[in-house]
Amino acid sequence: MIQRLQSVYLFLAFISGIILFFVPIAWYYADLYILEFFVCRVKDYTPANAPLFGSYFLLPLSLINLVSALLSFVLIFMYKNLNRQYKLLRLNILLIIIHIGAIFYYSDKIGNTVQSKADFGIGAFLPLISLVLLVLALRGINSDIKLLKSVDRLR
Repeated sequence: MIQRLQSVYLFLAFISGIILFFVPIAWYYADLYILEFFVCRVKDYTPANAPLFGSYFLLPLSLINLVSALLSFVLIFMYKNLNRQYKLLRLNILLIIIHIGAIFYYSDKIGNTVQSKADFGIGAFLPLISLVLLVLALRGINSDIKLLKSVDRLR
């Protein structure tokens, strides 16, 4: 059934992954630079500066976010095969953990480049919210698997 509580958790994780593309993760204020760090770009507000980072600098971070968000959406419709849904959801949790580590790695790299500390915004916490939602969905799917096994045992 698609109207399970796990589906709501997965959909909210998908929404938080999509919102992360539009919300800044961190801001950097230095003497020469004012930067905003998004998942897919680093926006420079200082006029007449050459770009500090190439166009492919944040490509791994945006790909991990995109794959994780799309996997959350696809997992909603895999309710007929709970074992496959369970395994792919564990993979998605691993991707989110890698994504969180990558965010802080890139944040540190950008901060060292511009000699500034980061002021983190809501975008830094959206992957953590997504991780909690995915763990809640994993618990729900695990309870469904246990329920099906107990019903099969009674037959």
